[in-house]
Amino acid sequence: MHILLVNDDGIHSPGLKALAEALKGAGHQVTVVAPDRERSAVGHGITTRDPLFVQDFDWEGVPAYSCSGTPADCTILGLKALAKAPVDLVVSGPNLGLNLAGDLLYSGTVAAALEGAKKGVKAIALSAPKEADKGTVVEVFLRLLAQLDLEKDVRQALNINVPALPWEEIRGVRWAVQGNAMWTGSYEERTSPMGKRYFWSTQEDSYDLGTGENDRTLLLAGYVTLTPLTYEMTDRAGFSEKEFAL
Repeated sequence: MHILLVNDDGIHSPGLKALAEALKGAGHQVTVVAPDRERSAVGHGITTRDPLFVQDFDWEGVPAYSCSGTPADCTILGLKALAKAPVDLVVSGPNLGLNLAGDLLYSGTVAAALEGAKKGVKAIALSAPKEADKGTVVEVFLRLLAQLDLEKDVRQALNINVPALPWEEIRGVRWAVQGNAMWTGSYEERTSPMGKRYFWSTQEDSYDLGTGENDRTLLLAGYVTLTPLTYEMTDRAGFSEKEFAL
């Protein structure tokens, strides 16, 4: 199949090239479109009032492009302008860092995948801790991709996270709901050498895990987690019978 490979860590991310080569080796047609620099945690922003500058790369027969925009821009540009044939699947990643629980609101990786789904193309986001072995992450993904039935198993987008464990210590694969965990911390007020006031984020990887099984607790338990995602934001359970008058 033809896979559009995007990310938010940038065109020079070693994991991106490793996955592109592995997908090509598995017989897939691959087109790469990635930001020209790291664009982590930019969410689902798109560029509408500035030009998108593109640079061509050639990764041993894999057409690759860097884009001056956001991860979501990369998906749109790939689908609408740069891919030379219809795309069957958008793959976003592998991200250098997990995308779990509340992080999904900020993640450029997840946004790039959801933009593909919004454009009518099945999509997968792939993430793992920075210390995870890239070869293991790629191999896990290839094995999952070979088993996935995109029509039956992926309604819009699928979020995959791989633990930073040796292959033999990964306990398996689990479907998992998105957890409620969020970053904690605040902002520290400082003064620059020029006397200007600024604030520095003190956010750290500290979570309130809560109870029950979810994407984060299962990953910490040693599982690869799969979470179905949708770009549709309506809270259908939030409708009530209350009537209003004007």
